[in-house]
Amino acid sequence: MQLRALEQIHISAVQADTIRPGQVFGISDSAGNDLLKKHPAKFERVDSGQPDHVEAAEKSEPAPQNKAEPAPANKADKKAKDEK
Repeated sequence: MQLRALEQIHISAVQADTIRPGQVFGISDSAGNDLLKKHPAKFERVDSGQPDHVEAAEKSEPAPQNKAEPAPANKADKKAKDEK
């Protein structure tokens, strides 16, 4: 969960420095819900609008299934480098 501080406040469990007004910070759901219940005028929930998990881009060629297969074209040949 992400919260935005509406006032300056210090919460040592979140960060060592003071949280400034307007600063967005991440916190666990249970701790965030507790803060919103205890201090509703000091925090607001932020909808990040981004997925929690971002998929990595696909590689140009997959790695070989076993070492008997030749390496993909985008992999350098270590023996050729050693001979130079």
